[in-house]
Amino acid sequence: MNDDYEKISILLSNMTNELVSSRVRVRAIVELLGEKGLITREEYEDRFKKVFERDAISYRNDLLKEVKIDE
Repeated sequence: MNDDYEKISILLSNMTNELVSSRVRVRAIVELLGEKGLITREEYEDRFKKVFERDAISYRNDLLKEVKIDE
């Protein structure tokens, strides 16, 4: 039982680190593009919504498949 909790804890820690890293990377890219005048915040938000609607479910399903494979 403790082994299961340890595995879950490691998995959650890894997932959290990946999420934080991804958010920081995206924010850095958006800030750089904005500072250079290449995109506006509104353009980014509009594109985010489009890409989210297009890709979110498949990305989520892919991640869940990886979790099941690693179990």
